[in-house]
Amino acid sequence: MPRELLAKDEDEIRKGPPEVYVSLRDLVSLQYEARGFSFLPKYAVQSVLSGKHRSKLRGRGLDFDEVRKYIPGDDIRNIDWKVTARVGTTHTKEFTEEKERPVFFIVDQSTSMFFGTKVFLKSVIAAQLAAVGCWRTLEVGDRVGGLVFNDSQIDYIKPKRDRKSVQQFLSLLAKKNQELEAKKLSNTIQNSLNQGLKHANQVVTHDYLVVLISDLHSFNNETIKNIIRLRKRNDVIVAQVTDPGEDILSMDNLVITDGEFQTRIGKSRKLKADFRKDISTKKEQLLSGFKQYNIPYFQINTLNPAAKQLRELLAGKRIKTK
Repeated sequence: MPRELLAKDEDEIRKGPPEVYVSLRDLVSLQYEARGFSFLPKYAVQSVLSGKHRSKLRGRGLDFDEVRKYIPGDDIRNIDWKVTARVGTTHTKEFTEEKERPVFFIVDQSTSMFFGTKVFLKSVIAAQLAAVGCWRTLEVGDRVGGLVFNDSQIDYIKPKRDRKSVQQFLSLLAKKNQELEAKKLSNTIQNSLNQGLKHANQVVTHDYLVVLISDLHSFNNETIKNIIRLRKRNDVIVAQVTDPGEDILSMDNLVITDGEFQTRIGKSRKLKADFRKDISTKKEQLLSGFKQYNIPYFQINTLNPAAKQLRELLAGKRIKTK
């Protein structure tokens, strides 16, 4: 691995432990974890990326190269019957693999991601996953870039095929991660998730692999519409970052806050029942939308480093959630 000069890391004095905040050095070091996996299968597969339904990704695809005389052993499915009929001898089409497949990451660093009850915060896992994906994309020779959004801003890095560009994207990601705080925000974007997807639709052209990394906290019908729009000319994979503590209200004295006001949950059975019902309804809506439109989707949690989970997921192993 070549030596490189890192861009200035704005968190030289770390704001918190690595489970709470990431630094540029943290994300650069993950290049050594970017081994042994690929987001792009060569064929349609039944895999973790498709959940419980079959999903087809384009992979790198094939470009038509030329028509030549048929040689015994060639795939008969590639025979060009029109040329064969015209010249009287069997000819076949020859294809070459596409030279590149740009990958575009959409990474959520909004306030809802600044949460975790076990090991890592969701925002840290999202940053780790994006970094591992960037380094892996660069290693196979494809362009990589993307956008990072929070509650008030969307920042975009144009996909390129060089280490400097990857470092620029990771520097932006670390900066946005360092800006997260548990306080009420002003000048927020209305539904930053959908705004981020709309921005992606403006800058992503065609034949990209788009990877959305978010907790999908703001997911709604418009989210699905934005993803479908992206999928018309690209492939999209959705990685949802989850935390076990989001599904339950088990603590009797739990205090919740919006950064300005706070309240104590207490022992209200009705409140807890309503919360579980709301969470269950939202999950059903999300999974139903992805299944209906055949959108590859997987979950990654806050219990283990993202690189470890990703390798296990793509190897078909089950990720522990408790």
